Amino acid sequence: MAKLLTDEAFQKLLFDLLCVWHDVQRHYDPPITHTEEEKMQKVKQLICKLLGEIDGRVKRIQTMLSTTPDAEQEFIEEWSLLTWNVLCITSRLQNELNVSVKSQEDKVIFNKLNMALVDLVNNSRAALNPLSVHIDATFDLLANSLSETMHILHGLYRTLKSNRQMNSDEVQDFAQRFDIVYLVFSLVNKVALPVEPVVRLVSFYSFQMHRLAILAARLQGFRYELTVNHRQMFGDYDPVRPLSDSVFSALELLMADCVLATEPSMNPILVTNNLFSIYCGALARGVVFKQFNVQIVSEDTAEHIQSEMRRQRLLQQPSPIAQVPSAALLAMKPTSGTKRSNAQTMNVNTIDTSGNTTTAHKKSDINSKEVVTIYPAFNTKNRYWAAIYPHLLCTTRQKGRHSTNNSYQDLSPSGVDPTKLISGKRPIFYFYIRATMFSPSGRFADAHTLSLPFTIATRRNQDYQVQRMMSSYTATCFWLYGDNVQDGLLLQWVEETAMGWERFKFLFMQYFRVNAEVDRGLQNSDFDLLQYKIQCNDCSPPSNIQGIGDERKITFKNILCPHLRYECGSTNVRFSVWRGLLELLQLFQDNKTCVKKLWEKNLLMGFMEFDQVAKLLSPYPSALIMRLSFVTGGTICITLKSTVHQHSSGIDSILTDEQTSSTSYVEPMHLEPLDLKKLQAKSLVEYLRDIALTEKIKYLINANGDPLQIGELLLEQFNEKSAGGVGELETSRCISSNVTHCGDVGAMQQITFTAMRIAVVTCKVKPPSADMDFDEVVQPKGTSPVPSSSSYSPFNPYFFGGGNNSTNQTNNYRLPAANDDFVREVIQLCNFWGKSKQYLNDNRDRGSEKVVTGE
Repeated sequence: MAKLLTDEAFQKLLFDLLCVWHDVQRHYDPPITHTEEEKMQKVKQLICKLLGEIDGRVKRIQTMLSTTPDAEQEFIEEWSLLTWNVLCITSRLQNELNVSVKSQEDKVIFNKLNMALVDLVNNSRAALNPLSVHIDATFDLLANSLSETMHILHGLYRTLKSNRQMNSDEVQDFAQRFDIVYLVFSLVNKVALPVEPVVRLVSFYSFQMHRLAILAARLQGFRYELTVNHRQMFGDYDPVRPLSDSVFSALELLMADCVLATEPSMNPILVTNNLFSIYCGALARGVVFKQFNVQIVSEDTAEHIQSEMRRQRLLQQPSPIAQVPSAALLAMKPTSGTKRSNAQTMNVNTIDTSGNTTTAHKKSDINSKEVVTIYPAFNTKNRYWAAIYPHLLCTTRQKGRHSTNNSYQDLSPSGVDPTKLISGKRPIFYFYIRATMFSPSGRFADAHTLSLPFTIATRRNQDYQVQRMMSSYTATCFWLYGDNVQDGLLLQWVEETAMGWERFKFLFMQYFRVNAEVDRGLQNSDFDLLQYKIQCNDCSPPSNIQGIGDERKITFKNILCPHLRYECGSTNVRFSVWRGLLELLQLFQDNKTCVKKLWEKNLLMGFMEFDQVAKLLSPYPSALIMRLSFVTGGTICITLKSTVHQHSSGIDSILTDEQTSSTSYVEPMHLEPLDLKKLQAKSLVEYLRDIALTEKIKYLINANGDPLQIGELLLEQFNEKSAGGVGELETSRCISSNVTHCGDVGAMQQITFTAMRIAVVTCKVKPPSADMDFDEVVQPKGTSPVPSSSSYSPFNPYFFGGGNNSTNQTNNYRLPAANDDFVREVIQLCNFWGKSKQYLNDNRDRGSEKVVTGE
């Protein structure tokens, strides 16, 4: 057997044949200049190229029939694909018999195609029911009716020479049963489509097309015998054509909704002028597609399209679905061409929600259209035709249903109108795909489908990635996919009902896990802090929505209402729960922050109250906790307890038991929250390293509540050697250069530089030294647990009334409330300077006479 073309090359050759036959001019084709006679000559040449391939594939099917009896679906799909391919050619030759089959050579070609169909019919398997589809009595009736019809056709085929009157009622029973089973199964609502349901759909289409192909091939062979070999019986009259057309119409009806479009598959938010890819394909194998037309439609238009599709399936709308208006313009950017310069794209390069850099394009770069045409490509692995284009972009934006705001709505608190029921909901759009196929009837037929819903974000504001602008888009998609009423291909927006708290928690956790791209998700305990932060008086649902039970009800308005707030000095910021979540996700999506690494290793906790943090730290004298927080938006908070702030064991003996118990506990220190800007400049791992070093922190409490040695942790998990102490820091860098001396350019000189680093230290006020002069003491700007040197330090002569200005000075400084305060302050000074009790006793008599006599 000669080597056959690949399936993709064979289908491409058939596609070219049908395009020439129907005068289809693709965008890459030269202008059509041939005459009708020249066109038929090209058609004949292409058919001759296909004949050898068809014969080879028929022999391959015969081999499969005998060698792979168990591969039923694979055989059926291979058989159906080839049979319908041959029927697409023979039916066109048959419809134009007087024009297409004139010479003896034409008759030979037609006869070879007919013999290929005969061989295929003789080597077809029984039309069994698909194993992956739920079987009911209708399938059995359909199979019995097909068997009876094929038996009648076989009898007619054998008695051709007898003058028998054909009766179309003999196949009417089969046609009626096919209509019944198709109408029953075609109106099943679309559901979520993981792999298994898609396989079931493909199996259903394959087995139904196999049955129709058996019938169509037998009818075509019978038709050939009547009109070519026994032409004298009926002359130019073709009595079988109405029967063949009925089968072809059934095929077109079956294929009318066989296209599946799961776009947008990566992100439900399209950004104007940003490139995106599209992919959609046919679930049925066998028919060659001419083109896929793609356009963006609004919700109202999508409802109209689905209504027309249903009427067409129920045979209530025999005419094609009319053209519909587009809700936005699309453009196809060439896969090759001149790119915009860096200067042009400097201010428009952005980072999408998945972290990938995307480049915006000017409208002048491409031609925008309401409908774009994508020519199909054959998928060799799965044997189906698909529309694939990697560089589409949306260039304009229109209003959608329920949107009372324009494309550039401000979501700040001043821009929210509490009187509007739907606040922040963005317009929803669908891709509408009209796939045109080369029908075996010789005509064109259309298949229609709608994609998943999506929103379109404008680029009017160049910093659109700011979460204040993006929160409504992501929230709209979250609510649409999480709480909807499914109507066929449409997801209907539900505004009048609320979502239960448990359902909201589940979706919130799933959204966090998917968009943060982590395996470890949020826990139920993380929502204890947020449970009563979702609603306020301005956004609380009406009483008829609020549930009677204990479970709280959450509405779309609740998650976008900016009732969370923080104040710091003159700063007063309000934000929503959803915006806080998106800011938090940015910390995970940016690899510079190292937040995702620490989270996945259980070193970063979820949302916690301050009391919970203090309770976890209480057993440990030197430990810290890192956690997620909404305190100033989406941030990371660090709370620590340090031995630097506790008394040392060397001076315990100077305290009474009561004083020891009152001074041994140190309040946890809450460090300034770390937002995205801080963590982009210095990663969370580096913050952890520096804080552990400067504050002498020994343990990190992980998400399981277990203490981990920070030094070992940083060394093992992050290869950070600087956690063990100052001695392990890199102290020098050796650099070789040829520009540090006056010698030859080829000579290199090595210089050792002292290394520097930006360290993180807490802003504590350092206590004064005993040998500092009073004039050198600087008053601190803030308060501190350690007494300031210029107020009531024992080294300040003015504190006890010494000096000429004692009268004026005593009113400006706080006096110790009791002797235990004095003892505590002495302890803190000793701890800070690392001095022991013995050192204190040895040096207490060396103090200044002014201090001793100042009492």
